[in-house]
Amino acid sequence: MASRHPRIQVARDPDLAAAIERGRALVGPGAPASQVVRALALRGAAALDDDLGAADRARSFLHAVADGRADLDADSLRSVRERAWG
Repeated sequence: MASRHPRIQVARDPDLAAAIERGRALVGPGAPASQVVRALALRGAAALDDDLGAADRARSFLHAVADGRADLDADSLRSVRERAWG
């Protein structure tokens, strides 16, 4: 089908072929490979954004712990560690 958007070429290696087959469960068994690849790419981009957000939140939490701003009870944590590992 004609499109005003530029197209890309992707080699269908064994890893991509397996991903397309798994992706068919999301898009539908009769969906063309191009539609499945598009759905996988969009979901993958969203997952990458989520990963970056999680990394930023983890980094902020670690900074808060290091600066003493985190809502952690260090004495309780030490007590748990001592009870668990002696």
